[in-house]
Amino acid sequence: MHVNLDDLDQLAARAQRYARYSRSAGGLSSVIGGILLFASFLANAYLELAAVNRVVLALAPLLWLLAKELLRVGYYQRDGRVLQAPTEKEKRSHRWTVIYLGVISALVLGMLAYSAFQAGRVPDAGMLGYAVIVATLPLIAWRWFWSVSDFLVGVLLMCQSAVVIGGGNYPPIWLLYVGACAAIAVLYGLREHRDYLALKAEFAAQGPRG
Repeated sequence: MHVNLDDLDQLAARAQRYARYSRSAGGLSSVIGGILLFASFLANAYLELAAVNRVVLALAPLLWLLAKELLRVGYYQRDGRVLQAPTEKEKRSHRWTVIYLGVISALVLGMLAYSAFQAGRVPDAGMLGYAVIVATLPLIAWRWFWSVSDFLVGVLLMCQSAVVIGGGNYPPIWLLYVGACAAIAVLYGLREHRDYLALKAEFAAQGPRG
């Protein structure tokens, strides 16, 4: 049996491109995340939020993660799951990102605990919710933040969620930075989605071979 090495190389390259959508390529989920990010900061900056509305707004990271998983399983990898094998550079970057967020989270939690001790009182429900979100940030990052857009959207959404549930808000000046991060995520996502459509067309053009 004759094996065309060029065909095997092309197939391997396509498999690697397809595998990206299991981890580092979000596609439309990055678009959704960017829009959700800017909308949530905008709402908390300018709207008067009741307690129930704050809880709803604090759920934004969960909605984004749900969208990521649904799009991954139901769309981008619906033809079968192929797990991306990150390079050593990607592994190091991911590891240091998680460590960085872990250190920041530990410092914030330490300051919260110290403030509660100094005040001689148990934190209220809002502050406990804030602490839970801060504590889970490194774990969420370890599982889901494998790209620049994931990091920008995920960290800001969770920071916003923590502040909202704690009863606070970011000042409107933050919208400039958040808007830039949201735009980056949307642009990344659209490019990844376009690449996926091109990949899908390549697979369709190749078709089954006898």
